[in-house]
Amino acid sequence: MSVLIAYYPLGEIIKVAKKFEELFKKNDVKVILYDTNVDKKICLKKQFKKEKQLSLEKEIPSLKNVDLILIGTPIISFTSVPAINIFIRSLPNLNNKKIVLFATGIGLPGNAIKKMSSLLSMKNANVIDSQVFFSIFEFDSKKMLEIENFFNKFYSNYK
Repeated sequence: MSVLIAYYPLGEIIKVAKKFEELFKKNDVKVILYDTNVDKKICLKKQFKKEKQLSLEKEIPSLKNVDLILIGTPIISFTSVPAINIFIRSLPNLNNKKIVLFATGIGLPGNAIKKMSSLLSMKNANVIDSQVFFSIFEFDSKKMLEIENFFNKFYSNYK
């Protein structure tokens, strides 16, 4: 089994992606960690206005041998960040590949998961689970346990 974890490297989402990586590796699953950055160095706020003109900094890894894809975003302005949207739009047809979505935020989730799910539906993906992790503070051991519980839920249903 092989898993791709794609995430935008900002704030607590990094901790969540690394925690998922650790948990998969404990289960002897090969993990590809892919941070989605845009090719132009512009501030996040401006990325929202120029999303259609941006592309990813790095090529997306081959999905040929990937069994499961996790996609994570911080929630900014009630939605997913442009780099994640660009990542999803750049994916090939996923042929019903299984996807898990996750996000971090300090307030209302807005439409982040809904937007990613909508973009993925155009790629013929199968979103099997999703979760938003909220906290106004840095993620502590209690929050990491919440992440581990979510992992155990979707992983036990997947394998």
